[in-house]
Amino acid sequence: MSKRNALALAVIAANVAWMLAFRHAGFVPRDAPVLRGVLLYGPTLGIAAAGLIAALRGGLFTPAELGLRMPAWTLRRGPVGLVLLLIAIFLAGALIDMMVPLGTMAANGMSYDEIVDHLRHHEYRYTYGRRELPLASWDIGVEVFKSVILPPLAEEVPYRALFVPAVLSRLSRSNAALASGVIFFLLHWLVYGAQPHPAYFISGWAFAWAFMLVGLPGSIAAHAGENFGVFMLGTFAAFASSP
Repeated sequence: MSKRNALALAVIAANVAWMLAFRHAGFVPRDAPVLRGVLLYGPTLGIAAAGLIAALRGGLFTPAELGLRMPAWTLRRGPVGLVLLLIAIFLAGALIDMMVPLGTMAANGMSYDEIVDHLRHHEYRYTYGRRELPLASWDIGVEVFKSVILPPLAEEVPYRALFVPAVLSRLSRSNAALASGVIFFLLHWLVYGAQPHPAYFISGWAFAWAFMLVGLPGSIAAHAGENFGVFMLGTFAAFASSP
């Protein structure tokens, strides 16, 4: 095994080990979202940062391979164009993640009240856990930070910045994206305990393409946008169902 592959595997293994330990330890109550966020994502952010530093200082990956140097076609757009591109990726991820479930429910003939009820039992609980209505501004702000900002920063380094260039030495870009989708699916199913939904595979596949085409900021923007879409559905259900 090459040193590049060993580093990518070590960072992913450390990330998975902490997630599993946190999930099964049960020492943080679910009604303490700030503490849970700090203990869950603090170590994973540290693992991601250590992986990037080791990759660069050890000369195992170039900044371009890690997605830290934007592709030439994005740089030609200038700083404003680059920011607009990242915003567009973020919004596209959010809109797709919102419109697909809403469109599916509407196509199945569900009424507005039924849609809200479904969102309360799924997206709301996924986002806010057991917190009861009405939500405070603090609850919403914490979830934006914990759901939209922290996960992309913690997950895009091991599963895109390190994994994708490591496998590109043996796989085509299309197959590397497929492999990233499989890894992301298994992560959410076996590590996070989520339902084995194909959306996780599609997300990992899409984030890998965003990484290969735009760099690490692109995959972070896509990931943050998708998480923002879930957050918006859960928040919509909270306010739509409030007295």
